[in-house]
Amino acid sequence: MSRLLLVVPIAIAGAAFTTNAQPIAISPTTMSRTGGVDERFQSYNIEMIEVTGGRFWKPYASKDANPAPSARPQPGSTTPAIPPNLFEYRPPLDLSNARLRNLAASLGPVYIRVSGTWANTVYFHDSDDPAPQTPPAGFNGVLTRKQWKGVIDFARATNGRIMTSFAFGTGTRDASGNWTPDQARRLIAYTKAAGGSIDAAEFMNEPNFASHGGAPKGYDAAAFGRDVGAFRMFFKAAAPGALFLGPGSAGEGGVIGGAASPKSEDLLKATGPVFDVFTYHIYTAVSQRCSGGEAAMGTTAAAALTKEWLSRPDQIHAFYSDLRDRLNPGKPLWVNETAETGCGGNPWASTFRDTFRFLTQHGRLALVNDKAGAFRTAEAVDVAGRGDDQLVTVFENGDVTQEYDLDSIRARAELRVGETPDK
Repeated sequence: MSRLLLVVPIAIAGAAFTTNAQPIAISPTTMSRTGGVDERFQSYNIEMIEVTGGRFWKPYASKDANPAPSARPQPGSTTPAIPPNLFEYRPPLDLSNARLRNLAASLGPVYIRVSGTWANTVYFHDSDDPAPQTPPAGFNGVLTRKQWKGVIDFARATNGRIMTSFAFGTGTRDASGNWTPDQARRLIAYTKAAGGSIDAAEFMNEPNFASHGGAPKGYDAAAFGRDVGAFRMFFKAAAPGALFLGPGSAGEGGVIGGAASPKSEDLLKATGPVFDVFTYHIYTAVSQRCSGGEAAMGTTAAAALTKEWLSRPDQIHAFYSDLRDRLNPGKPLWVNETAETGCGGNPWASTFRDTFRFLTQHGRLALVNDKAGAFRTAEAVDVAGRGDDQLVTVFENGDVTQEYDLDSIRARAELRVGETPDK
C-alpha cells in the first residue's frame, strides 16, 4: 500500500499540543496549492576532487587524524591557508557503481554540480593518451577524459543535468595575466562529443575566498570583473542555452563572512548584473578541523538543535537576497552548495543529529508566494492570519496522526549520542 507522509507547518488557532488526539480525516488532493519548488530543488554536489582523486579532507576516523601540522606544502593542495595534515589521498569515486546509480536515480530529476575548491585549479587532459604524473605548471590536479565521461554517463543514468565551474588559476593565464578559455573550451567540446551537455556553470568556485582557491597573487574584485567579462562572452558562444551562474560566494552574513576577501558586493559591482541566476553557498560555521581556537567560527554537537543554529541559514539568505535585489535584480536565487559546516563537516554531520538542520534549512528556503506576490520563507508565511501559532502536523494516508509545537519537537529531539528516538 502506498503511504503519504508529509511534514508541513500549519496554524490552528487555540490548538493544544497532544499526541493522543483522535485522527482527523483530511484529503490532500482537495487542498489549494499555495506554492511549490522547482523539480530540481533537491540537487547535490560531487566535488571535483572526488572525480579525479587526490588530497581531500581527512576522515576523522583515519589513523593519525591529528598529527602535528606540517609547514611543508604538499602537491594537490589549493588551500594554502589550511595545514596540509588535514588532508589525505582519496581515490576517485566509481560513478559506474550500479548501486550508487540506482540510489542517485531516485533523487532525480536533479542538477549534479561537479565543482568545489579543487575545480579552480584542475587541468583537463584532453587526450586518450596517459595523463601526466604531475599536473602542468599552474595547476594542482588532473581530470582525464575517462573520468569526465564517467560524470556524463552518471548524469544520464540518474536523470541529472551537469552544473560545473572552470579552472581560473595561473595555469589558465597568458603572459599578461589574462584568463584564457582554452581549458574551458576543451572541456565543453569534449562533453558535447561524448554525448553530454553542460547545462549551467559558474566561472569559478567561491570567488570571495579567492586566496583559498588557487587565485593568482593579488586577485581582487577588479580582476574578477575582467575575468567574468571574458568568460561570459566565451561561455554564451560555446554553450548556447546554458545558464551562467554567479557569483557563487560563500558564508557572508554569517560568522565566517568576516574572513571573505574580496567581498561579494565588490565582486558584483565589478561584473555588473550579468548572471542568469544568482548563486551562493550556505556555510554557517567551519568544522573543528578549521575552527582551531576560534570558537565563534565553529559549532558543537550540543548546539545542533538550538533555535540559534537552525536559524543561521536565514541570515546568510537575507544577506545574499539583498545583494541580488540591488546588484543583479530580477534573477532567480539559488543555493548551489551547502553542508553542515565548511572544511568537510564535523564528526556528527553524517549522523541523525544533523537531519534536523538539513530538513529545517530546506523547508525555510523552499520559497512560496504570499497574496501580494512577495517571496517569503516557509516559516514566515502567515497561514490563516496566525503565523505565530504554528504546529508541525504529521499526515499518514490523509489522516492527521500527531501534532507538535516547535519547542516540544526540539525538547523531544535532544538525544544523547547513540540514543534512538521513539517511533
